[in-house]
Amino acid sequence: MSINTALIQQSGAALQSLGTTVTEHFYDYMFTHYPEVRSLFPAEMTDQKLRLFQSLLFITGNVDKTEALLPYLRNLGVRHIRYDVRPEHYSVVGKCLLATLKHFLGPAWSGEMAESWIGAYNLAAGVCIEAASEAMKPDRYVPITLADVP
Repeated sequence: MSINTALIQQSGAALQSLGTTVTEHFYDYMFTHYPEVRSLFPAEMTDQKLRLFQSLLFITGNVDKTEALLPYLRNLGVRHIRYDVRPEHYSVVGKCLLATLKHFLGPAWSGEMAESWIGAYNLAAGVCIEAASEAMKPDRYVPITLADVP
């Protein structure tokens, strides 16, 4: 599968002027179609919607700059551990993201754009999942002992 980074950048630029309307739609779609993930998110979603929108813009703007994108995605994967995000959640997010992009991009949403987004999302999710998995390896944890208790 080929990823046309120019199409991903164009779609990010097209969404930029819409602001968090995009992420509001994304979360509404996700919670309607996958209500089981609602508990992973805070009750108040204003900050979450903004963070997702900023991430979307960063990723689309840097899709062709692996030196910026890979560390960002690794950090994102590790940070999501604390929210109990599991590998299976990434496919839910991906499906909802694609539905959202298709909704907002309308006629600009082409087969090539869909394929590019699928490829790019799967690669990005893979980086996040791998980083989280690596961070959670048992040998990364140093158990505390009585000597550690103040």
